[in-house]
Amino acid sequence: MLNITDYHRPNTVKEAVALLVPGRAVVAGGTDLMVNPRYTQGITELVDITGLGLSYIRRADGLKAKGAIYLGAATTMYEIQNSTLLASVAGGILAQAAGTCGSPNIRNVATIGGNVCAALPSGDTLTTLLVLDARVTLEGAGGQREVALADFFLGPARTVLQNELVVEISFPVPEPPGGAAFYKLGRTEEDISIVNAAARLALDPAGRVSQARIAAGAVAPTPLRAYQAEEFLLGKLPGPATFAEAARLTMEAVKPITDQRATAEYRRQVTGGCARRALEQAAAIARQSL
Repeated sequence: MLNITDYHRPNTVKEAVALLVPGRAVVAGGTDLMVNPRYTQGITELVDITGLGLSYIRRADGLKAKGAIYLGAATTMYEIQNSTLLASVAGGILAQAAGTCGSPNIRNVATIGGNVCAALPSGDTLTTLLVLDARVTLEGAGGQREVALADFFLGPARTVLQNELVVEISFPVPEPPGGAAFYKLGRTEEDISIVNAAARLALDPAGRVSQARIAAGAVAPTPLRAYQAEEFLLGKLPGPATFAEAARLTMEAVKPITDQRATAEYRRQVTGGCARRALEQAAAIARQSL
């Protein structure tokens, strides 16, 4: 941060977007920007977005659907963790994941938009947002566009952003409610994930899987959906054998690396265990909603 020569604090999204040129970086909580050199390389100016009114958690109900949840990009992990609204949606999976993002001091300032834009494969909220079919609203000089979160990530710390600002993250309220669960393995509860996994299931009246979502983090260049495992689950009765095969297919989908936290093979094996546990918890919650 010693190379920062100017600091901008716009009052509107339009003003902020006009400031987004090479050499400038967006800052809100700053918990990634301040500690990771990859985000400040070539950066000499900061654009502070904390005054743009982008901190909110809302539900909007439509005529044909039971609603969607909208999160302002500057909403903190603390606010998400303690949201009564989010606690009532999808088993509170997003609130649960936000509660694992670092220490309480970090969660007080770290934002959901920052977690998304950092595009780290280990981001704890990213797998939960993937299984919730989240979308990201971007704003640039040419106006707004919406991108599925699954298409937003291009690689570690790389996204589709092109001098644009993430202003909102949204996802539909699951219907039927079903169940969802998040499972994280780290050296400590507050540490970066060695592996994390999220799952969401809905069951039909006969108790068979009618909807399935599985996502894994810290095991590929981007947080990933296990599409083959999801397809396998459809029409199946939840149970040990079913979940063991879904876990195996999830393991096949990952492309882990070896680093200071774990070997690639360890990550691959643990992915199966994390996915299976998330599926078991999601199925238990889904059964209660029948």
